[in-house]
Amino acid sequence: MDVTALTWVVAIAGLVLIGLLASLQLVAIIRPRSAWTIKNIYGGSPETTDPEAYFAFNQGYAWADTIFWAPLQIAGSIGMLLGHRWGFLLALVASVPFWYSAIPLFIWDRDLGFRQNTVTYWVVTCMFPLFGIISGVYCFVRLLD
Repeated sequence: MDVTALTWVVAIAGLVLIGLLASLQLVAIIRPRSAWTIKNIYGGSPETTDPEAYFAFNQGYAWADTIFWAPLQIAGSIGMLLGHRWGFLLALVASVPFWYSAIPLFIWDRDLGFRQNTVTYWVVTCMFPLFGIISGVYCFVRLLD
């Protein structure tokens, strides 16, 4: 498959976003209950809800993102840049958690009031699902060729 400029943009954006996410989630795995992790990765406070549920929810995402999602996105992006059809297919599959995981996070934040409703919150919250939709549509269209 041809590697276009848009392929480079989507693949590199995927690598940057998943690299950032995986790095932060790796910190959350290594230091799950540290004050820095709670403030900068999880957001909110375990005291605002059931602490067991708070840590279980956030640790579940940390492990899933690091073990499952990051390798899938990295392999997909590399495959896309090499022009392999399987790369576009893996990137299509990896685009789903970008928008899918935003749904429970949004509801969790909305109903439990974890994070403040700021411009930064909305930029970060919308950046991942927006990329997931763009990446998914791009890879799907490329696979139809």
